[in-house]
Amino acid sequence: MVAQSFNEAIIQMMEQIAEEIPDSHKQTPVRAYLTGGGAVHYYSNKRVSDDIDLIMQYAVKIPEDLFVVWLNEESGMLEQVHYDYNYNSTFGLLHEDYEDRAIHMITIDEKFEISLLSPEDLIISKLIRFAQNDEEDIKSIIATGKVDKDLLYELAKDAINVGVGFQKKFVESNLDLVMEMF
Repeated sequence: MVAQSFNEAIIQMMEQIAEEIPDSHKQTPVRAYLTGGGAVHYYSNKRVSDDIDLIMQYAVKIPEDLFVVWLNEESGMLEQVHYDYNYNSTFGLLHEDYEDRAIHMITIDEKFEISLLSPEDLIISKLIRFAQNDEEDIKSIIATGKVDKDLLYELAKDAINVGVGFQKKFVESNLDLVMEMF
């Protein structure tokens, strides 16, 4: 079935993943956190991605070559969004308490809870790579007015101070650039 929007495509993908989760998880649902371009789209409605990045608390068998076809109303074209099997939350920076600020999106079959990273945590997740599309994503998230600048700075500094595997000065410089976007 063709999804009628990018958001609907994400939900269809989550439903396919939920089918692989045993019903025993109805007592303790598997939690997943949408990040990357899919999450940016939920906040700004400006960007679509060709893949979906999820942070999951458990290893879940993901259907092989998982993708959803969706109708891009702007172009009138059918597009595909794929599950990113290579995504790993260690690729970016995360504050240790990101789960506490995540925004619940949907629960599927009482066993799969999907949440959206908070706008502050989504921005923090983009500070290490900080490619052109990351900067554009951050600007569009800030433009929604949903970002608490002081909270973002505090959480980012905490994450930078305890994080490992990156050039601290580079990421601090990226944070300074983000603060200038407000």
